[in-house]
Amino acid sequence: MKSDKPIIVSMGEPSGISSEIIIKVWLKRNLYKIPPFILIDDLKKLNQVKCFFNLKANFQAVTKDDDINKIFSKSIPVIDLRANIDFVPGNPDPKNSKYVLKAINKAFELIQNKKSSGMLTLPVCKTTLKKAKFNFNGQTEYLSYLTSKKNKKKYSEIMILSTSKPVDKGKNLIVGLITTHIPLRGIHKFISKKIIFEKVVAFKNSLSKIWKIRSPKIGITSLNPHAGEGGLIGNEEIETIKPILEKFKKDKVKVIGPLSSDSCFHKSKREQYDGILCFYHDQGLIPVKTLDFNHSINITGGLPFLRVSPDHGPAFDIAKKNIANVESLVASFDFLKKRS
Repeated sequence: MKSDKPIIVSMGEPSGISSEIIIKVWLKRNLYKIPPFILIDDLKKLNQVKCFFNLKANFQAVTKDDDINKIFSKSIPVIDLRANIDFVPGNPDPKNSKYVLKAINKAFELIQNKKSSGMLTLPVCKTTLKKAKFNFNGQTEYLSYLTSKKNKKKYSEIMILSTSKPVDKGKNLIVGLITTHIPLRGIHKFISKKIIFEKVVAFKNSLSKIWKIRSPKIGITSLNPHAGEGGLIGNEEIETIKPILEKFKKDKVKVIGPLSSDSCFHKSKREQYDGILCFYHDQGLIPVKTLDFNHSINITGGLPFLRVSPDHGPAFDIAKKNIANVESLVASFDFLKKRS
């Protein structure tokens, strides 16, 4: 790990698997080579989860002046929200959304003030947050809002998903998303030359900054089947996408497409690109999760700090079963460790 500062971890949805997986990862910290982290959470809740699953973990409330490395070897360092959270595994309560957001806000504050080497957000429930009047599509957009507000500068964030152990043993698939959590029927209304341009730039800069690829080669998918077949199956490729690609070509930025998304993720095809930019959520996430369901991760690009999260949700259906898979969380820590 390049930085001696700890990773900061926000608690996620109390009624999901977040507490279970972070405790289990700490218990096997030596096996997984987990770097020191500070968890922003509620000690009462953590102890309840520990007892519920009979996990032999220790917690220690910390302040900014504590020696986290020393504490981490024996206990999970916790910035205690002191919220006395009441929760039922598998049954989210919108009343707890304020604590979920408080944990994210505190994590943002620490990363913004350079007290942490990287930020890891545990899974939240967007439906529950929305019921509590959370007016963002997800944590990615919320963190962009916080950063723009704090620095008085507009940031073009981009959600990026990456495999870490693809089952076909090919090159890791890195996909960027032009749109995230919006209805399929609204995508064509949202897409514009301006949005495509901004997301290509954000994706290119992320591949250069985070993955250290000097001159990344980017593939960009199409909106319509078979890339529109020259206008036979839609005109977006001709009218909206190709003019942007011509502009990038003149600027000597390597963006190739529009690619038909039914074939561009194959092992031999993705060897040709450093990353593939997709137009909507499932277009990018289906190939990532098909290739690497347990080890894929979610990275936020376009912000002045590195934020990563496991590529799965709060998993309410298994929240009581003590069977949550920790591999995506381990992959998230590994990614941060190598780049912090």
